[in-house]
Order: sequence, then structure tokens, then C-alpha cells
Amino acid sequence: MNVLLRVISRTLVLIITLMSLNSVAQEQHQKLYFDMDSDGGWVPYLTGAKPGESGIMTEITEAIQRHSGIKFVSINLPQKRAEISLEDGTVDFDFICLEWLKTGEVSSKYVTSEPFFELTESFITLKKNAPLFPTRGSFNQKRVGTIAGYFYFDEHTFIRTNFLNEDQLMLGLKHERFKAIILEQETAKHWARVNDVDIHFAALHSKGNFIMRLRKNYQGLLPPINQAIKQMKISGELQAILDKHNTQIKY
Repeated sequence: MNVLLRVISRTLVLIITLMSLNSVAQEQHQKLYFDMDSDGGWVPYLTGAKPGESGIMTEITEAIQRHSGIKFVSINLPQKRAEISLEDGTVDFDFICLEWLKTGEVSSKYVTSEPFFELTESFITLKKNAPLFPTRGSFNQKRVGTIAGYFYFDEHTFIRTNFLNEDQLMLGLKHERFKAIILEQETAKHWARVNDVDIHFAALHSKGNFIMRLRKNYQGLLPPINQAIKQMKISGELQAILDKHNTQIKY
């Protein structure tokens, strides 16, 4: 009898240990890393308009975490490093519009989420120079202000002039170091206000759905992520985040 009790006791200990290890492994599996620029870049998406304020992407991941139970961990990488961080597995996902890519689609290494909202990126000039650029073709082989480390699907059609951030880029436009820049519209409006620049959205550069691009080995986490996004939309939580940051974006 004592032998039987010892066997049962050891079996129960083994089962509890295995359950504990499985729980730990599951928690580790449900932790996703992503890059979050800490240098004040891409207002209001990566960082907020005010010092110390979280950006839209941080608030979105916090909301998804609450709804799905998946833990999102942000790390800070240099922009050029961030470009390859998803490829080499340093991070597990990023935020992107497929229209930014040369192919317009993701490779078989990734899966994509439900869209959050639509983003519009434009060629931007000073308002006084608007008549010089009536069409997108007007920018062919012209010097255009861009962000160092960012990828532009059509960069072969114009001459890049790289700046470290959007603030310097807008100042470059203001002082006419070039006649045009490329920026997302909400970001451009923010830096135009900060630097008192009278801008004109001259031509569309890209327009598409803002999504999460997730490494395929985590595709099992996509259903709860998508369900969380849907919940955020239905409840109005996502729109409240966008409105809080004074955007004109609707989904």
C-alpha cells in the first residue's frame, strides 16, 4: 500500500511539473517582440506629439494585449537595423502598409493581420510651389527629401535626399533645400504646425491598409490578434485612440 501511495505521489508530482513547464512554455510562446523607435520618430504613430506621450502603435499593442492575453515587448533599434530585424528574428512583427513594398505583398515567411485603418503618404511641397508639380510624374528625376533608412518602393524614379528624421525633413522643405518631400499625411501636418510651414499635398505616393506583419512561426497567434482588432473597432476603442492623437483617420 505504501509503495502504491509513493508511486501515485510521484506520478502526481510529475504531472504537476509537466503542467507547470507547459504553462511556462505557453507564456513564452505568447510573447511577441517589436521595434519601437525612441527618438521621437513618426509622430503620432511611433511616438506621441507631446514629450513622453505614447504613440498610436503603443496604445494599439496595449489594447490587443488586454483583449488577447498576448504580451507585446518593445525594443529600440536603429532605423537601418530595424529594416532587417524582422527578417533575422530579432523582432517577431512590425507594422506596415503593403503598398510601401516594391512587390506590394509579403513573402511566404510572414502572415498579416486584419487592417487597423488606412494610411496616406504623399509628395509634399510648399504651397507656393504647388503649380510646379501638377502630377506625380512631375517628380521624376527630381531631388526629393526622404528619411534615411526608410524604404520607398519607387525610389528609382526620383533622387533621394536623406534626413535623419521628419522634423529635419520638414525644415529642409521650409528652407527649400529641395522642392518636395515624402511623408505620411498626419505626420506631415504635425511637423508643418511645429515648424510653421505652409504645405501642399501635391500627389499621392501610397495609400493602403495599416497592418501587422507577423513571422509565420507565430501564425497560431493571429486569430486572437485579429479578434482583438475586431473588438477594438466594434467597441470604438480604436477610433478613440486615433481621435486622442488628433488624427482625421477613420476606418
